[in-house]
Amino acid sequence: MKTALPALPASWSSLTWQQLCQAWQAKMHYGGHADASRAAALLSLCGLTVAGTEGVPGATGETVYVLRDRDGRLWTATAREVSHLARTVLPWYDYPYGDPGEDAVKDEKGKVIKEGREPVRGYVSGMHDAMVLPEEYVAVGGRRFSLPAAACSSLTWQQYRSLNGIAAGLFGEDAGGQAVPLQARFLAHILVPRSYALFDTTGGSIRLRLHAEYKYDMERADRMVGWWEKRLAAEASARECGECSTLFHIVFQAYQTAIAYYATVYPMLFGGGGKQDPLRDALTGEVGTINTVMKYAGYASQQEVYDSWLPFVFDILNTMTKEAKEIEKMNSRIRKK
Repeated sequence: MKTALPALPASWSSLTWQQLCQAWQAKMHYGGHADASRAAALLSLCGLTVAGTEGVPGATGETVYVLRDRDGRLWTATAREVSHLARTVLPWYDYPYGDPGEDAVKDEKGKVIKEGREPVRGYVSGMHDAMVLPEEYVAVGGRRFSLPAAACSSLTWQQYRSLNGIAAGLFGEDAGGQAVPLQARFLAHILVPRSYALFDTTGGSIRLRLHAEYKYDMERADRMVGWWEKRLAAEASARECGECSTLFHIVFQAYQTAIAYYATVYPMLFGGGGKQDPLRDALTGEVGTINTVMKYAGYASQQEVYDSWLPFVFDILNTMTKEAKEIEKMNSRIRKK
């Protein structure tokens, strides 16, 4: 029986899909509690489960937990060790990108009125970690769904427009009462039923091979909303952290992180919601945007723009924004003369 606990995963990207699901379920179910009995669930990040329902008194009188890893090996840990590990893990959830910490606040007499907070390294060592999901597809209810590629680069412009509107609703004033329907819509539009197509992978020969593809269809996604909502509602009524709600949190974080990444790549395009916000203008002025992208890309139809990969459209919109700013600068110099 081993007595030294294994190390925590180094970062988000080192978690398996199973660990990823266990981590989110532990977060949603146990929240910020760090007491020994609840903290045991967080050991799932190390691939450990409590072998018994409760700890047993050790030789020193301290509670000892017997833990089992995925290979069936047994480990022991005192309640103090489990609590310490939990305190190490919990900041991962609360501050995924790390936190500089906070000094304690004292009153005029020097009495601490608000405790300080230690700095946290975070479990996402870089933005890239949270954008790469460890699997290509997931199985739910007897169906297989393709997950988006790294940085959500497999999303189409039409798909992004749908997801952007849904995500905005999730943070709206009425989000609480609409959580399940909105989560269902989000899953329906980001998880694509797994399909296959023949691709030439040999550089022009006639040999074709079957490959899985991520092919978005807006009408099909709308039809899937009810399917997802039924499952999410059942989990919500049972007050359990089921596979669908866990799946939502995983892919929603990946999506949010990807958009945050594009904001760093195209800072001129993402204007921060101010008076001049090129991306917001592009989304609201849909017809003008589509027609302009058509000209830049040499497309013959609007549907070709809708079916284009998101990074490709972002790149064109970013180029358009740069050119518009250059023209504005030139005009400003001319007016000053």
